[in-house]
Amino acid sequence: MSSYTLTTEVVIPSLNRLDVLRSTLLRVRTLYPDLYICLGLQGEMPDKEFQRELDSDEWMRMERMTVPGTTRTLNHCVGSSHAEIVLIMDDDAIPCPGWLEAHIAAFADDPVLVYTAGREVRATRQRSAVTELLSILAENTLGLAVGIDKRAKGRIVGWTGNIGLIFGNFDNDGTCLINSPRGCNMAVRKELFMKLGGFREEFVGNAWGFEADFGLRAARRGSLGRFVGAAAVIHHEIASGGSREKGKREWFRDFFANHRELMRELGPAGWIGATPRLLKRYLFG
Repeated sequence: MSSYTLTTEVVIPSLNRLDVLRSTLLRVRTLYPDLYICLGLQGEMPDKEFQRELDSDEWMRMERMTVPGTTRTLNHCVGSSHAEIVLIMDDDAIPCPGWLEAHIAAFADDPVLVYTAGREVRATRQRSAVTELLSILAENTLGLAVGIDKRAKGRIVGWTGNIGLIFGNFDNDGTCLINSPRGCNMAVRKELFMKLGGFREEFVGNAWGFEADFGLRAARRGSLGRFVGAAAVIHHEIASGGSREKGKREWFRDFFANHRELMRELGPAGWIGATPRLLKRYLFG
């Protein structure tokens, strides 16, 4: 466990992926046997055997949500936590050694830091050479105005521009300021998170963009987050269950609706950068 005095809890939302969740919990407990964990369970509930395992873990609590919803579940779990720092992790993300300590160190070093986002190593969906080249070209042209304090190892990380372009690069190392975290591996200072109103619950289905919306709202109040490359997870991005249960058409409908929600923060100019992203998803999934 971390030597820092900040109290911590990790929130893991899960929808109809109990086998995946069970495997993740085993790996988390290998690294952090006495870390407080809150499970935001939606849809299918554990069978008797799995429930006995959960009940025997004194550091575990469960919040059962009758109506599924990513942001609703996260807000409920964070709001009911007694911890000062709440970490948020997908149910198919596996933390690497030093993950917790790196997140907490960032908050300990900056008492007004609202949130952090850690490194995401994608196990199954690596970017192609062409995609990587296009990303670098965009950063060196459209991203020229993004300062060096928003770059880690020279790459823009976790940044949404005024015209809706979103630079990810969460597989990078290093540290920098960000305005768009990624929910598979982030952490929030509960008090400040609640003052900002938490995540907006209008995001539906796959809830795409809810983290960017939160980061932009925080930035409008003068608070940027921090990318912490040392806080790494292996994200397996399991192809079934969760928000991926929906068919392509319904998934894309939610994707478009969530873009409209994000435009509440970006304004009409945000559709400029959003259009290529929407076309790509519509044509190629």
